[in-house]
Amino acid sequence: MFKNRHAFAACLALIALAALSLPLAAQGPPITGWDNWSFGNWGAYRESMGFDREEAVAKHNYCPTGGCVLRLDRVDISPFRARKGDTLTLTTMYTLLTPEQVPIPVTFSREIFYQGKSLGKVKDIDARNKNGIWNREITFTLPPNAPVGDYTLVTKVSTGFAEDMKSVRFLVE
Repeated sequence: MFKNRHAFAACLALIALAALSLPLAAQGPPITGWDNWSFGNWGAYRESMGFDREEAVAKHNYCPTGGCVLRLDRVDISPFRARKGDTLTLTTMYTLLTPEQVPIPVTFSREIFYQGKSLGKVKDIDARNKNGIWNREITFTLPPNAPVGDYTLVTKVSTGFAEDMKSVRFLVE
């Protein structure tokens, strides 16, 4: 009987552990409209150099012995208030400086959150970018049945040496 008590306690502990690992039910209304949205609505991006290497070095007081610098200087979204089905523009300004002055691959990822829940993520790997300060614009279209509310778009830029991330909010009315 002593062995059965230990077996019973072990089984009960495993059941409790399994129950704790199950996700809790979502609070609030269910998210509809983005469930099948796969970020296929991102448009082509446009990228331009805002400052060349020398101007970026002077602006950031860069010293090559400091290694690679990758910085998201600014992330904006317009319009801030949007309606279902609207097209928004994400504008990103970032600095890329390396000691060797060689172009390196830059990866961008974007993720949209609604009520703390991720609605999806997209990742772009670009060709090698030269040193300087770059401006990038990309458009995306909201689904026609996107829930009304406050959204957060997180943008991350990374290389093999560094990464930076910023978030921006927008409202769907």
